[in-house]
Amino acid sequence: MAIHVSPHGDDDAPGTAARPLLTLEAAQRRARAARAEAGPVRVVVHEGTYHLTRTLTFGPEDSGTLQAPVSYEAASGARAVLSGGRVLAPEWRPYERGVLVAGIGRGLDFDELFVNGRRQILARYPAHDPEARILGGTAVDAVSTERTARWRNPTTALVRTLHRGMWGGQSYRITGVDADGAPRLEWVGDNNRGSEMHDAHRMVENVLEELDAPGEWFYDTTTGELFHYPPDGIDLAAARIETAELDELIHIEGAGPQQPVRHLAFSGFTFARTHRTLFTARYEKLQLGDWAIARTGAVYLRNAEHVTVRDSVFDQVGGNALFIDGYNRHHTVIGNEFSHSGASDVAVIGRPDAVREPSTWHAMRRTITDTTPGPKSENHPSSLTIRDNHMHNHGRHEKQASGVQISMSRRITVKGNTIHDGPRAGININDGTWGGHLIEDNSLFNCVKETSDHGPVNAWGRDRFWPLDADDATKKAYARLDAMETTVIRHNRIWHSSDWSIDLDDGSSNYLIEDNLLLGGGVKLRDGFHRTVRNNIFVGSGCHCHVWYAESGDVIEHNVFLTGQPYDLIRVDLAKSRPVIDHNLFWNNGRPVHGIDGDWRAHGMDTGSLTADPLLTGTDPFTNPSKLYYTVEPDSPALGLGFRNITMDGFGKPGTPAPPPVIRRTAPPGPAPDDADALWGATVVEVHSEAVRSAAGLTDDDGLVLWSVPDYCYAHHQGLRPGDVIRTIDGHRVTDRDSFLCVYEKVPPGDEIALGLWRDQTTAALTVRRPADHQDRRRPEGDAAGPRSPRDRS
Repeated sequence: MAIHVSPHGDDDAPGTAARPLLTLEAAQRRARAARAEAGPVRVVVHEGTYHLTRTLTFGPEDSGTLQAPVSYEAASGARAVLSGGRVLAPEWRPYERGVLVAGIGRGLDFDELFVNGRRQILARYPAHDPEARILGGTAVDAVSTERTARWRNPTTALVRTLHRGMWGGQSYRITGVDADGAPRLEWVGDNNRGSEMHDAHRMVENVLEELDAPGEWFYDTTTGELFHYPPDGIDLAAARIETAELDELIHIEGAGPQQPVRHLAFSGFTFARTHRTLFTARYEKLQLGDWAIARTGAVYLRNAEHVTVRDSVFDQVGGNALFIDGYNRHHTVIGNEFSHSGASDVAVIGRPDAVREPSTWHAMRRTITDTTPGPKSENHPSSLTIRDNHMHNHGRHEKQASGVQISMSRRITVKGNTIHDGPRAGININDGTWGGHLIEDNSLFNCVKETSDHGPVNAWGRDRFWPLDADDATKKAYARLDAMETTVIRHNRIWHSSDWSIDLDDGSSNYLIEDNLLLGGGVKLRDGFHRTVRNNIFVGSGCHCHVWYAESGDVIEHNVFLTGQPYDLIRVDLAKSRPVIDHNLFWNNGRPVHGIDGDWRAHGMDTGSLTADPLLTGTDPFTNPSKLYYTVEPDSPALGLGFRNITMDGFGKPGTPAPPPVIRRTAPPGPAPDDADALWGATVVEVHSEAVRSAAGLTDDDGLVLWSVPDYCYAHHQGLRPGDVIRTIDGHRVTDRDSFLCVYEKVPPGDEIALGLWRDQTTAALTVRRPADHQDRRRPEGDAAGPRSPRDRS
């Protein structure tokens, strides 16, 4: 049965093609009644824009069956727009400085405005710069007392910044001004790693006095006046002016896992004009990942099965585009375009009650009592497919945003998508619960554009084992309680302009990474277990091995490394971690490949590997950075080492953009002997690179890192451990070795010293005593600091 809807219809009509209904609400009522006829029900929506005054809500009574599904679909060739805003008809008059003003009514709730379909700029300082990499331009003085003193009403102001460590965004409302003129900031909670804003990357918006550039606007809720500086070439009197007001357009929610919404489909729509949720929604911190989320989206699903969203466009929605919350099974998200979303494009997020003994950064568990593997309840998404979508320019407002975000979920397939131009990851896996995901055939590029210490594919594994007060063997025994099924990252083409394209951070465990083409960035393996990196092609980067556990179970084999630096080790003791690293091929266009001889092979690494020309087909990647086709000739030595050619088509959605040329970087040098000092028998270095900062979990470059601390040395006996970062000494900030020594050398031998440390990604305090009976600072001699990595890192 087909039920037709048209902007020119009538809700009293029969709903035929000749006499369609007017509203989707009326069509929904007809569809519910039609289910009794025991056949498929199609709601056909004809060309036009449907301005929703309230969210369309679907419950179990809207379900179809496998044999008789219910579908809502745009008519063939029609552009059917579901809009959460309204069209305004302002009568403009001049205000000042080129700004126009019009009365539109008081008390409207919107903070996005569109002119002829284009998102406008909420009045801001500094003015929006399309060439600026971060937040469209930032300024140190965005919330200075001098600037806020210029504002008639500072409480309209909204502040957007980056996290201090550039780990996503931080956003604040200004609630008033103190007696000294300083603004009072109220954090909205949009980050899971604290509320400190970045020192420099700041901007402020929604202030009338800052409306001074084309495209900017401001709405005064108390007077009902809309102010706008027209974009160049736009006649506002003739333009289409729209707001964005609804948080959600479609809300699908069953009564529970036992009474879900089933067999419902939406196809061919344009979803548009939803309210920006950044300053209106409640944020929830997700486990021990870095991300906090608002559980809402333009299309929202909870307690549902077999729902399909296909061949649709999500156009500049204000928050998340599609949010899949709690119990959800067997959905398909296929063939859509997600463009300029305010937050993430597809968020797949379980509920904390499905997690056994959940931890947060503010309530971190240090013990495990429930040793049952897997989820505690069914209140999580599982067995979903996100396929053949084009996701681009997401995170316009929220900077903890991605094309696909996964948390507290199981067996999520992300396949054949093109994901590019976002502030953070393209695909983010927030935690190890419960694995089994397949990330395959995707094309990712231009990710992590506004933040740092992240990869286009990013994962955390801060599950129950990670914060345990236990030895490595105990942690390994528990690692698969939550990451119970292997997550496979296979046959993706990933371009990145920094060190790691696939970032398995902080405890990420039980991963297989194979058959990927990695252009410009490599793979990071931080403290975790059971990771295999096999049959990948690394162009311009390699494997970054950070803070490995003993008996890690890691394997790196049958890869082709086209770089002069295939490995980068930080706080890795190969004798203890005992990885399997062999049968790889290295090639640097005839130039040296560093770090695979000497100590490396003496530890049993790459004893069966080769440095040789892989005999790539086609052009030379060292002279053609745009090369995208990487296969080897039949007589390539790589094949003799067990490498298999990777199919070079099938990456991403057909017809979508390809990645830019590879950016080859000169890797920063590791701490050579001239850059390291010995302190009480331990080796200390400055924070000299992003890799060192990432391994320590620091938000800046301050401090001295305890690179190695032998258990027989004085530093160890005083309580210092490898990886500790000395941040203060007797209350003085330590920025580098000189700032440390300036205080240290004034302390008499035998006196106590108060050290402020950064240890295991949290602050700690330690009182030590300057030794009185031996020389306590000297350059390292010989190889006293222990075996060095390929980059002179132990």
